[in-house]
Amino acid sequence: MRINTNLMSINSQRNLAINQSDQGSIMEKLSSGLRINRAGDDAAGLAISEKMRNQIISLKQSSSNAQDGISLIQTVEGALGEAHEMLKRMREMSIQSMNDTYTAEDRKKLDIEFKQLVTEIDSISRKTEFNDQQLLTGDPTGKGLDSVANKQSSLNKALTDYYTKLSEYQEKLGEAYAAEAGSVMVNTENLLHILEQELSALEIKAAGQSNKADAAAVLQSVALKQVSLEKVKASISSLNSAAGLLKAEAAGLLSVAINIEASTVTDAANVLQSTMNQEVGPNEFNFQVGANNEQSIRLNIKSMNMTALGFNASKIDTQESAAIALNTIDAAVEIVSRQRAELGAVQNRLEHTIKNLDNTTENLQSAESQIRDADMAQEMVNLTRSNILSQASQSMLAQANQAPQQVLQLLG
Repeated sequence: MRINTNLMSINSQRNLAINQSDQGSIMEKLSSGLRINRAGDDAAGLAISEKMRNQIISLKQSSSNAQDGISLIQTVEGALGEAHEMLKRMREMSIQSMNDTYTAEDRKKLDIEFKQLVTEIDSISRKTEFNDQQLLTGDPTGKGLDSVANKQSSLNKALTDYYTKLSEYQEKLGEAYAAEAGSVMVNTENLLHILEQELSALEIKAAGQSNKADAAAVLQSVALKQVSLEKVKASISSLNSAAGLLKAEAAGLLSVAINIEASTVTDAANVLQSTMNQEVGPNEFNFQVGANNEQSIRLNIKSMNMTALGFNASKIDTQESAAIALNTIDAAVEIVSRQRAELGAVQNRLEHTIKNLDNTTENLQSAESQIRDADMAQEMVNLTRSNILSQASQSMLAQANQAPQQVLQLLG
C-alpha cells in the first residue's frame, strides 16, 4: 500500500472538477436560455448567429423604412386627391362659362372662383410636406429654375400683348357706345320726336282748314318740317353709322386679342410648362427596403404647381378663354392621374415588400434560434446527470481520502 500518492483521490478530484465545470456551464445555459454564451461554446455557430442577428435587425429596419415610405406616399396621395377635386370644379366652371346664357359679367364672377382654385392648387404643391421635406415642388436642388424664369418672361410678354389689344378693344367699344348713347345722339333723337309731334299737329291743322289758302300755308309749313325731320333722321343715321364703324374696329381688335391668346399666349404657356417638367425634373425618393446595398425602391414625384400643370395664363372670363382652359384642365387631370397611378403602384409594391421582409425576418429568427438558443429540456437532463455525477464524485473523493488511514491498522 502507498500513502505518498493517493491515485484514487487524484482521480476523484479530476472527475469532480470536470463535473463541476459541466454543471456551471449547464447552469449558465439554463439561466441565459442560450446554448452559445461565449465563442468557446461554439465558435462557428457564434459567427453564423451574429451574422444572422445583423441581418434580422437590418430587415426589421427595412420593414420600418418601407412603412415610412407608404406613409409618405399616402401624404402625397391625399394632396393630389384634393387637387383632382378642384380640377373637376374648374372643368365644370369652364363648361358653364362657354354657354351663351351667361353674360360677360357672369363669366367674370366664375373667373374669380376659377383663379382662386388655381392658386389653391399651387399652394397645396408648396405646403405638402413629410418630415419637413416638400413633396410636390419637383427637384429640391433648384436645377432648371433659371430656364423656367426665362420662359416665364416670354409668357409675360405674350400676356402683355394680349391685354394691350384687349384694352384697345374695350376703349374702342366704349367709343361706339358713347356714339350710340351720347349727348349728341340723345339731343338729336329728342329733336326728332319734337319734329314728329309738330308735323303731326300741322297735318291735323291742315286737314281742318276750310279755306284753301290757309290750308296751303299750313301744308307749306308741313313740307318745311318734313325737310327738317329728314335732316335729323340723316344725322341719326350718320351717328349710328359711326358707331357701327367703331364697333367693327372693336370687333377687329377683339379678334386680334383672341388670336394672340389662342396662339402666342397658349404656345408660351405650353413651352413654360414643358420647360418646368423637363428642366426642373421630379423629386426623387429612395426607400431602403433591404439589408444590403442596392436594395432600394425609387419613387419620382413631379412638381404639381400651377406652372407644371400649365395654369399660368388660364382664365374663363370669355368663352374663348374658357375653351382654352378646358384643354389645359384635361391635360392637368391626366398629369395628376398619371402621378397618382405611379404612387399607387409603388405603394402596392412596398406593401408586398413589407410582407416579404417580415416573412424573411421570421424565418431567419427561427434559424438563429436553432443555432444559439438552448434546448431547455435537454439541458435539464444534462443538469440532472451532472448533479448526480458531481455528488458521486464528492462521495468517492471522501472515501479515497480515507483509504490511506488503513495503514495505521498495520502499525497497531
